[in-house]
Amino acid sequence: MIDDFTYFDVLSRFSDIKIDVWQSPFDVVDKNGIFRLLHYHPTTKRRYRTPLLILYAFINRPYVLDLSPDISVVKKYLDAGFDLYMIDWGYPTRVDQYLRIDDYVNYIDKCVDYIRWVDNVNRVSLHGYCLGGDLSVIYTVLHQNKIRNLMLQASPIDFDTDNTLAIWARNLDVDKIVDTFRLAPGDFLNVGFLLVDPINLLVGKYHGMLEMLEEERFLKNFLRMEKWIFDAPAIPGETYRQYIKEWYQQNLLIKNEFVCNGTKIDLSKIEVPLLVIAATYDHIAPLESQKAILNVISSKDKDVYEYNKGHIGITTSRSSHKEYWPKVIKWLEERSRKA
Repeated sequence: MIDDFTYFDVLSRFSDIKIDVWQSPFDVVDKNGIFRLLHYHPTTKRRYRTPLLILYAFINRPYVLDLSPDISVVKKYLDAGFDLYMIDWGYPTRVDQYLRIDDYVNYIDKCVDYIRWVDNVNRVSLHGYCLGGDLSVIYTVLHQNKIRNLMLQASPIDFDTDNTLAIWARNLDVDKIVDTFRLAPGDFLNVGFLLVDPINLLVGKYHGMLEMLEEERFLKNFLRMEKWIFDAPAIPGETYRQYIKEWYQQNLLIKNEFVCNGTKIDLSKIEVPLLVIAATYDHIAPLESQKAILNVISSKDKDVYEYNKGHIGITTSRSSHKEYWPKVIKWLEERSRKA
């Protein structure tokens, strides 16, 4: 029972548990400054010729998709027989303060060309998570001839919403932050995300942890999640200035007015099969923001799969891995070339 534990018992119990992340083995097959391209080791015979590239946001770390074997989206794709790659955006420092969204998109293109060359294919599939979905959308408009399928998980597309984070971002003096720090500090970003839902994210989860303290599997996964939450890289200053001003404050992406590499990003040009992997109770990217892209693209093969979880829970809950992710995997299997 909880009453049998003292504070020091809790600390000692934590210290005995080894917290590992990045569960699935991979090779670093390309590196450009802080950016890395990861290629995952297969867990079964390759069944699909079309490779898959995962693009996570430039906020937090991509290993949330591979926290533990029983709640790993990465492992799900590998077990299904996909050749899997992921971009790691790394830990920006002041040296990287002038990186812009163009630089992220250009590195995606370098990685896609590498994958196409190594796998001897013309097209790859993209799975974008959160702001990685926005990067995926921009890239697809610019290089649609290289993309077979597009999957957007919990990705805000229409930023004109009334959730707490959007209101906060629209009223932010982003110039003062960037001109002062040259970067958007990770701790500053993390506090903002936690304060979006302080009762659940700062109080409720620790109460729940105490209730389950004697279950080691639960405790390990809890600590893995804590490691991920507080492993918060900074964002290059010019990237932060650009995405707050041009996405949140001006909402240029959904208006087809955002410019990347000198080209206006017209979402209506997207014609590839698209799946919106939607979190119903998302406090970061509200459901209507995620689904907005369905009304502006030209794809005839488009769908949305909703699941009643939040922005991160859709990835890390056991129920989603049992009930939801098999449907997502099947969608991709049906649209990928067999090996």
